[in-house]
Amino acid sequence: MKYLVKNCLLEGGEKVDILVEGGKIVSLSTKSLKVEDALVINAEGLWAIPGLVDMHTHARVPGQEHKETLESVSKAALRGGYTHLLIMPNTEPPIDSPEVLEYVKSLTKGLPINVFISATITKGRKGKELVEMGMLKEGGAKAFTDDGDWVEDEFVMLNACTYASNFDVMIISHAEKPQLSKGFANYDEKTLKYGMKFRLPISEELAVYRDCRLAEISGCHLHVAHVSYYGSVEVIGMFKERGANITCEVTPHHLVFSTDNIEPYNPNFICNPPIRDEENRRKLVRALKEGLIDVVATDHAPHAYHEKETTVEETLPGIEGLETSFSALYTHLVLPGEMDIKTLIDVMSHKPAKLLGIDNSIREGNEANFFLYNPNIKWVVKRNDILSKSKNNPFIGKELRGRVVSVFCKGKYIKEV
Repeated sequence: MKYLVKNCLLEGGEKVDILVEGGKIVSLSTKSLKVEDALVINAEGLWAIPGLVDMHTHARVPGQEHKETLESVSKAALRGGYTHLLIMPNTEPPIDSPEVLEYVKSLTKGLPINVFISATITKGRKGKELVEMGMLKEGGAKAFTDDGDWVEDEFVMLNACTYASNFDVMIISHAEKPQLSKGFANYDEKTLKYGMKFRLPISEELAVYRDCRLAEISGCHLHVAHVSYYGSVEVIGMFKERGANITCEVTPHHLVFSTDNIEPYNPNFICNPPIRDEENRRKLVRALKEGLIDVVATDHAPHAYHEKETTVEETLPGIEGLETSFSALYTHLVLPGEMDIKTLIDVMSHKPAKLLGIDNSIREGNEANFFLYNPNIKWVVKRNDILSKSKNNPFIGKELRGRVVSVFCKGKYIKEV
């Protein structure tokens, strides 16, 4: 099948025609193309953007299919412009053996989206005994993480980093010292008056320092998940300057929300690490623009209704967000002038693709993995706009600008997402 995308704006800039045939981009031209037997897609005023790449998706498979399945997470991701996902292994059972990995791989066959799988660092995510890293890498594990828990034992983490260096695989750390993060709220003047239990910012900073130092010693690639505190970013910057192979990510909710603009007792804002103060949010945005923070990752964490709609002390932490992340950041960062569109596309598409060894760029010869985006649509997010099985999305009821119109993924055209 041939598809001719007419008059789209490449990454919001130059007007081009894109010809897709046999799943590949066969022509990219600033001149008007005429092709016989092609389905013409009128993309006047639409942006063609390389498929987004999420390095931090909780698909909840196996064992928690009441929250999400690979089919439902695929639909949610495509609606948000994502063409590639790296799913987390904190499942039931965890992805800590070649057998569980092979089972999850078997479920990804035939999906409309590209799915990569991470395995745990330790068996059972208990922080005590390393998994068979070599066998899991050979079986297709793209990265290793005990996400949801920090590997507290220094000796275990050093061994993990050493093995990861030898096998040339990435370690992803959920960096929070548990002794200093027993609550759910940020520690600042806005939350002190509510008498909340806290997850102190220094719990992240100290954990980040230790893991960066171990990565520096071992030479492994350490990726710090969901950085939420500018003090942690400063530590990462110091180690980057020293030549350590450190990268990190920030979530959309830590870039948009702060304790100045959220409802403190709304369970849909409860996440680990917590949303912090406004000054900190601005510093995270600046660090992302300057490249100290490498990528945006959603930390898409679906939970069932009964698991979120309870007291803030009992609610499960996490935010659902694949469908809304790009539009939310376009609305809240690009339009007000905090960030330009080129940077947003870089940190949500080009840079995470490079970290995962993917070439998803819109160029001749590549498989078609891109989406068409209307930057002018205004829409209020409704529950039925969320295709995840879970609806714990803090943008429900809020107006966003810009929306994904259609997607090419794995070379196939998906007209309606």
